[in-house]
Amino acid sequence: MESHLDHHVAVRVSDIDAAIRFYEHALDAKLVAGPAERSGPYIEEVFGPGAVAKVCHLRGASGAIELWQFLSPLHPVPRDPQVTLGVMHFAVWVDDLDEAVARIVAGGGKQRFPLKPVGRSKAIRFCYCEDPDGNVFEVMDASHEDILDAVR
Repeated sequence: MESHLDHHVAVRVSDIDAAIRFYEHALDAKLVAGPAERSGPYIEEVFGPGAVAKVCHLRGASGAIELWQFLSPLHPVPRDPQVTLGVMHFAVWVDDLDEAVARIVAGGGKQRFPLKPVGRSKAIRFCYCEDPDGNVFEVMDASHEDILDAVR
């Protein structure tokens, strides 16, 4: 069996339209589906009785992000520390890290710390950021293989 881990990641947001604008601006993602309201037996089977959500997909150069805004049940998007979450963050490879972080901040996101080198490399850098809902993601300016080579 071969698996492809570059399909999509799903992220809860409080305002799907604002989140779409953020990811389009900050990471140059393209809206490819939705937003559409989802409810009924399948959604209730996955998320529980009475679940209703707006869902959309945004695509990058590889992989996608699926945004979920739950209309019912209403719960705030948690802003818990990464050490308490099951999914701590997701990572995005960008061509220009300085530009990406500037766009993230300009779009209402947050830069958690200054750009840092990866492992022994001075050329490869990364930074943890947050979207306006506090969802944490990592941006880096190298491929996964290049990152592994730098930290091995």
